Amino acid sequence: MDMLVEPLIIMAISLLGLLVSSHIAIRNAVKVSEITGLEKSRIGFTFIATSTSLPELAVAIFSTISGEGAVSVGNVLGSNISNICLIIGIGLILYSLKPGRRGLEKINFKPEELDMLYLGIFTASVIPILLISFLPATKIVGLLLIIIYIYYSFEIISKKKLPPEENSKEIEAMNLKEKKKLFFYLIFSFLGIIGVIISADFLVDATIKIALLAGISPYLISATIIAVGTSFPELFLDVQAMLREHTTLAFGDVIGSCFTNITLILGVTLLFSPVRISIEIFSDLVTFSILANIILWYLMHRGKLSFKEGFLLLLLYVLFLASIMGIVIFPE
Repeated sequence: MDMLVEPLIIMAISLLGLLVSSHIAIRNAVKVSEITGLEKSRIGFTFIATSTSLPELAVAIFSTISGEGAVSVGNVLGSNISNICLIIGIGLILYSLKPGRRGLEKINFKPEELDMLYLGIFTASVIPILLISFLPATKIVGLLLIIIYIYYSFEIISKKKLPPEENSKEIEAMNLKEKKKLFFYLIFSFLGIIGVIISADFLVDATIKIALLAGISPYLISATIIAVGTSFPELFLDVQAMLREHTTLAFGDVIGSCFTNITLILGVTLLFSPVRISIEIFSDLVTFSILANIILWYLMHRGKLSFKEGFLLLLLYVLFLASIMGIVIFPE
């Protein structure tokens, strides 16, 4: 029992750190959106998504250096499934339980925002299919994926929230003092995200220790806790964002993280892996990932997201875990 005290304390402190850090990150990200004229969804899709994908990037770098690039590929696909099913599922359920709320009757996305998010979903679905069916997982393909990430990210942040003539008037009327604060808002937002990542790392370590002390199989831990661990930054940031009525920021981060994982993270893995990775062995993960993307696209296209839709996404994630645990516990 004494051995559980330390990891339990670390877990409690980590949870507090996640709550505080996510609040700082969201608050300053909203300020960045207001000053730059970029929609919250675009800030989430680019700046926040790239920052919260740092754990996946770390896994990609260290796994490729050690010659285990396949670990990064599995992490990318697993994280994308977690991002859509677990994060949005929990977010919708908790949002629907708020007093006076039944769900998101209508998401206030503008047409250009929806185009951005739909393209992110499309990219996260098509690239794995191409890698399994047509494209070889070579260094050239990895470089191409990184170029896609850079080009599309630049296209997103180069677009303003308002038409050119209206946007010019807004900039002229904007308080010069507030514009000077932009740098500090970016720094504090990034520091908040770093705090989320560090807190999530400590939380995962503490959870693993408790699970091992409780006699849970290391294989089961790797299939559940570790798979979710790299998605913890998105989980806490986006659920908090939804509860604070910043829904477009949350959806932008979730879909942006999926896009970043499948382009930048997977691209780095393929580019620097010393051996060629066989993507075909991840066909089960690809199938679940595509299914999650299709369901999310359908729900967003329909426009109504409530407790029922959140439960559906969470149920899909439970089925995914059951499938993975079945493979781990009863390997063929």
